[in-house]
Amino acid sequence: MTKQFRPLWFDPQYRAKSPELSEAIKSFANHLSNFELSEGLRERARTDAARERFFASVEALACNLMLVTLMDDDVALAVPRAHGSMWGKGRYSNPVYGEHFLSSIDVMTSLGVLRKVSTGYRYSEKAKAPSLVIPTERMAEFLPVPGFSVNSLRRLDEPELLILKTGKDANDQSEPIDYKDSRRTNLLRGQIRRLNRRLGDANIEITEAGKALRLGTDGGLVVPHRRSLRRIFNNRSWQDGGRLAGGFWMSMPRAERFERIRLDGERIADVDYRQLYPRLAYVRAGAEQPDGDIYDVAGDGTTRDAWKVLLNAMLFADGLLGNWPKGAREHFPKGTKLRDAIEMLERKHGPIAHLFGKGLGYQLMKSESDMLIAVVSHLFAQGITALPLHDAVLVARSHAETARKAMQDEFTHRTGSRCVIVSVDFGTM
Repeated sequence: MTKQFRPLWFDPQYRAKSPELSEAIKSFANHLSNFELSEGLRERARTDAARERFFASVEALACNLMLVTLMDDDVALAVPRAHGSMWGKGRYSNPVYGEHFLSSIDVMTSLGVLRKVSTGYRYSEKAKAPSLVIPTERMAEFLPVPGFSVNSLRRLDEPELLILKTGKDANDQSEPIDYKDSRRTNLLRGQIRRLNRRLGDANIEITEAGKALRLGTDGGLVVPHRRSLRRIFNNRSWQDGGRLAGGFWMSMPRAERFERIRLDGERIADVDYRQLYPRLAYVRAGAEQPDGDIYDVAGDGTTRDAWKVLLNAMLFADGLLGNWPKGAREHFPKGTKLRDAIEMLERKHGPIAHLFGKGLGYQLMKSESDMLIAVVSHLFAQGITALPLHDAVLVARSHAETARKAMQDEFTHRTGSRCVIVSVDFGTM
């Protein structure tokens, strides 16, 4: 039976931190370059500029492969090979990628320090399997694998902090697009850069660091230095989306965040906007906020989570909802028709029913992300470390009430309403 591997996505921003590792990687890159020529894998030596690019690729690959040695043995490194990644142009291109990156993989394979375990392929219109490689025992002949730790590495800042994407196509896919900088983009980028500086200086820890490195739900590492954020906008518009992405805490299961994250030495609290999108929709409609739980459409607490999925899907839908959204249908009574559920939802929330199917969701997401960035920036200005998490912030438990008040005040400032419900969750004590 073929062994199944979990993919760790290659991160081109890793570099050697310690002088010893940096020198070892340079020596390794020189050996690879000489090996190419001696084995006939390359006809002539690289120019100085090409040699510099090759060395950068070797360094990034070596760092990623050494990280794999610290993980469970069912983890393999997922390396990009697609044309768009290798020869992309514009603000999203990365100097690590190109012909020199593919050559680095090939020569490491020929030398026997890494092994290709699978070649990427597309298995449906919406999904594809990555190309996977793993380090071999021979890597220790060239690199200081014994004694290596995640602290031996540093991570460069993201090449671009603002990502503008197309709308989703028929296969539910969207792609980054280039754009011209403006006063708006400079202000947005400066905002994220300041936030990243504060996060970089913050006292953020993950407990049990001595165990094998953990793989996050996004295929990245759960490590403290992975805290640089970027902001992703949708539908070719700076008014749609804008959610923050990239922080290690965003890829951790909820229970694990409470168990393992420490901010300034303390366990964390999760301070969360509840029912935010529909409440923002009521504000947009100029309607009075309903009492109680907006998602309790049936009025008795049953199928609440299913109604939540359906209501938010209606706010994001651009046109009539033709199929049940994922995670909703199975929780309704057997035989429930989508049309009947939508009609019940429209009766329950008549004041905002005219906003259903208008594609409003991404605009509401923009409001959400603006509010969270303002709250987190305010808390940092008060000396409180805060990690943004979509519609919530993570803070040390002793600062939970301060964060709750800041979130309430920010909602009121932007909407003129004090209707928002901010909850505080301490996890298990």
